[in-house]
Amino acid sequence: MRISLCLLLLAAGIGSARNTPLIFISIDTLRADHLSAYGYRRIRTPNLDSYAESGGTVFEQTSAQIPLTLPSHTSLFTSTYPFQNGIEENAEVLPSGTGTTLASALRGRGYKTAAFIGSVFLEKEMGLDAGFDLYDSPFRYTALSPLSGSMFLGATPHGSYSGASTRDAALVVRSAVQWLRDHRNEPTFAFLHLYDLHTPYRRSANATLGASTAGYDDELEYVDRVLGNFRKILVEEGWWDQSLVIVLGDHGESLGEHGEGTHGYFIYESTMHVPLIVHWPAGSSHPGTRVSQPAGLIDVAPTVLDFLGIPAPASFVGTSLLGQPPAVVFGESFHCHDSFGWAPLLSARAGDFKYIDAPHPELYNLRVDPGELHNLIASAPREATALRDRLNRLMETHPRRTEAAATAELSPSHAMLRSLGYLASGPGVKRSATGADAKDKLPEFQLYESAMLALYKGQMEKAAGILRRIVAEDPGDTLARRDLGSIYFEQKQYAKARECLHRVLETAPSDYVTNFELGLSASRLGLISEARGYLQRACRLAPAAEQCRHELDALPKQAN
Repeated sequence: MRISLCLLLLAAGIGSARNTPLIFISIDTLRADHLSAYGYRRIRTPNLDSYAESGGTVFEQTSAQIPLTLPSHTSLFTSTYPFQNGIEENAEVLPSGTGTTLASALRGRGYKTAAFIGSVFLEKEMGLDAGFDLYDSPFRYTALSPLSGSMFLGATPHGSYSGASTRDAALVVRSAVQWLRDHRNEPTFAFLHLYDLHTPYRRSANATLGASTAGYDDELEYVDRVLGNFRKILVEEGWWDQSLVIVLGDHGESLGEHGEGTHGYFIYESTMHVPLIVHWPAGSSHPGTRVSQPAGLIDVAPTVLDFLGIPAPASFVGTSLLGQPPAVVFGESFHCHDSFGWAPLLSARAGDFKYIDAPHPELYNLRVDPGELHNLIASAPREATALRDRLNRLMETHPRRTEAAATAELSPSHAMLRSLGYLASGPGVKRSATGADAKDKLPEFQLYESAMLALYKGQMEKAAGILRRIVAEDPGDTLARRDLGSIYFEQKQYAKARECLHRVLETAPSDYVTNFELGLSASRLGLISEARGYLQRACRLAPAAEQCRHELDALPKQAN
């Protein structure tokens, strides 16, 4: 049965659910339309579907605000937009003072809080541990590159997960179960992050280095079994009936749709439409429902607090889904801008229509065209203009929430937003997205991905050839140029590496990899003073990177 969101309010039992245990499961890279609860038929996901049974709710039209792991979880837990909180790429650190998180709001009300992390992208150093009594993240990558969304060890490995970047879903669940057993009869918030759907697929007979539908579905069937076992334990040990259990995806996976293999580049539904399944505790009078109104992950934390009878922090901007649905659902990706210098992508959805702001704007009716194959921008100008205006108003209403002194330290994404007028206040915001359209640059992006695949296979010269072709045709492609410089360094062509990486610094002066490899290249060329300067900067960017400090200390004391 489909009912409106406002009717859920009548059945919510708000105020009577204080101290209800909260179990929160994020399945990384899970697109909604690959669950059988959302109509998928190639495989069955009976265990995930079961989380919606016996009074659960399937929210059919939930969207991520950004299709990358760390930024999406940051919006999820802070209930702020990516352009507000400053996290728009993986490998960026959440600044202090960003605002209250769901975990800190619950801990302030006496909850015991714990997180169990499946990937390096949410490791403790990224800043999402705020509010958690326990943050079980066995990874430690000390050097970050938001330019590529990459993380590097940069330190002597320690512990059983040294050099590992992921943890199996079964191990995440096992740790969470033990913690729940240790905190029985206490108000608890347990967050589980499962990363198994990410490439490369590990346990699939269809395993490939890139994304494939068959490999993806094989991994999903594994995750379904793991969560079936977890639900069985929750039932057997008495947690199921008394707990609020939420299952969601942080973003999807394109799997070749619109020419994109994975996620992060475009903001089509294949990477933005995610499942949101809620199991309500027994006695809360919730009927089994399917809710069709659009919503965002930014709305989940306010919904939880609303159900528990806890006032939402002033910093939350999402809307509780126990009341009226949000007026507009926002989406963005700055990855093609930050990494390649092309125009950013932003979107606004209201009802059936979704508008994508780009040099060549797009408009889709998702009810009749869920695959976003028929651009209506020319045939429905009124709807496009209305959504464009809503996008403007939303971004004017929610400026970046940091202290004034930090405004001079905007990330490339924030500087771009300001240059486009998105962060300006008052009416009459000017908008002219500069840079190439990501759609037009898709062949270049696919060429770049082929270079990365060659590198993965150890075909260094092949990768270098592809990257040389890219930078010859597009001199502004920062990431391709940086990776070419890194290959030259590995090939001991230090003069070429130095020349290449110097160019990268013009647009990415704070990239750790560029500064570190420039320092090493200069050192190998005997340019000791220059090497010291770059290595000092790299060490400031990554203070915990032992490798950087070692290389700096190893430089001759006598400068050239």
